Amino acid sequence: MKKYFLFGFLFIFVLNIANSAPIGFGVYLGLATPNNEINNVYNSDKINLNSNIGRFLRESAKIGYTFGINANLPLSNNFVFKSGIALCRFPQTELKIYFPEQQVDTVVLKSTQNIIPISAGIDLFVFKSVISPYLSANLSYNYIVNTLDIVKLNQELPIATSETYSRLGAGVGAGLDFDLEILTLNLEAKYWWVNLIGKTAEEPNKNYLTVTLGVIFGGR
Repeated sequence: MKKYFLFGFLFIFVLNIANSAPIGFGVYLGLATPNNEINNVYNSDKINLNSNIGRFLRESAKIGYTFGINANLPLSNNFVFKSGIALCRFPQTELKIYFPEQQVDTVVLKSTQNIIPISAGIDLFVFKSVISPYLSANLSYNYIVNTLDIVKLNQELPIATSETYSRLGAGVGAGLDFDLEILTLNLEAKYWWVNLIGKTAEEPNKNYLTVTLGVIFGGR
């Protein structure tokens, strides 16, 4: 209930000043680098099934990607309220099942984690010019879902999808705006905490870093 109240308050706050300020709309995409737990399907890198059967080997999490949209509402010359929604996808941690009598992988499982952050926060500009540096901070409401596929004959066949669950998180970062008059180019780096609030006792921390390039039309 608290999370809905918080985002509702932010929404009403923005509506109160939206009529007097130009709103900018942006799109962005970039790379996402997970911490070592973001794709942790199992609790260890190796799981011995049986010396006569085989074992699991889990590769490290791959670099993912992110893309999204945002709305930018100037509150003053140096403060901008920014809200948005994105998809952050970490493709395939591989889980290989090896059998002692065979030289090739018998089965390969691939896990994928999708995170959908809905965020709201503030960008604070150090100064504004043709190139404008800023600091950024936000709260996020994250939807999280995992999928597990089996690879057979170079085809990925879905075998399991986890239930979608949600966590409250946050992000901090810094960026640069490049003012091209008709539009603004944006370069931003941000570190995200996915499950700051609401995680279970056994749930590992899920954090990741994004570096994105975007285009903003309108107010900023």
